[in-house]
Amino acid sequence: MSQIAVRLNEDDLGTLDSVVAGGDFHSRADAVRAGIRLLDSELRERRISDSYRIAYQEKPLTSDELAALDAAAALAGDALL
Repeated sequence: MSQIAVRLNEDDLGTLDSVVAGGDFHSRADAVRAGIRLLDSELRERRISDSYRIAYQEKPLTSDELAALDAAAALAGDALL
């Protein structure tokens, strides 16, 4: 495993120490690794979302597809009531 040095301002260091002291993480390093995993996941989700947006811009849904989605949403809404 590689080691890096990171400079943090006092607020960020306080947040890091707070989550460790609160028992959310065993160490600062554990918290930083979790933050990196969260960032990676968020960026992956953003890329997927952007791909869908671009695809639908290039080939929009037809009126029949939109009507089917509206009907499915209405059914889902009724099921929640």
